[in-house]
Amino acid sequence: MPCWADLALAGDTDAVTAFYGAVLGWTFTDDGAAEHHEAVALAGERRVAGLGAPDGSPPGWTLYLGVEDAADVAERLEEAGGMLLHGPDDDGCGGLVVVALDAGGATVGLWESDAPGAAPAWVEAASADPGLTKTFYGTVLGLTHEPTDEPGTTTLHRDGPALGAVVFAGDALPHWLVHFGVSDVDDAVAAAGSSGGLVLEGPGEGLGGRRTVLADPSGARFAVITRT
Repeated sequence: MPCWADLALAGDTDAVTAFYGAVLGWTFTDDGAAEHHEAVALAGERRVAGLGAPDGSPPGWTLYLGVEDAADVAERLEEAGGMLLHGPDDDGCGGLVVVALDAGGATVGLWESDAPGAAPAWVEAASADPGLTKTFYGTVLGLTHEPTDEPGTTTLHRDGPALGAVVFAGDALPHWLVHFGVSDVDDAVAAAGSSGGLVLEGPGEGLGGRRTVLADPSGARFAVITRT
């Protein structure tokens, strides 16, 4: 279900790509990149993320969830309390992409593709109203939810183990926090610090595993996680 992430680049592109290379071991190519991407990130041979965004976009990550029919989802998401921002648009590879605000106010991408990228390891929706967010994704995408020991927090499921969670945003703006998998969170923290990044939270145990929240040199927030 989570199948891709886009990074809106700002500032020194070389510093940002060097940062993700150090922290996540990614390499980069412009082969097959979409029109608005400067590069595609690779983990080994797997395509995992796009770097680049329309002019004027603030630095940040956008999560994409896989869907079977982007046009149908684009119609139904507004009935469920979301807002269509653009799309369905041709992704340049035979698929369709939609970008929307969900009912909790977070930006999310929805991608219909026969060849989606590798999924982020874990995702969390920080919502101004977790109840609305849960209902939205249940109605539009058929996701189910399970309660946790943390008040206001539920895990997200699609016919199997948890793929993420919905949490209360508190004073933060609604957003999806994308988590990328690493073998050692502490090594990732050390690499981030020596490559111009910041540690914003952790390391510590979370719902999906041991994680820490980082900011890259442009200020874009994301997390790294070792799943348990």
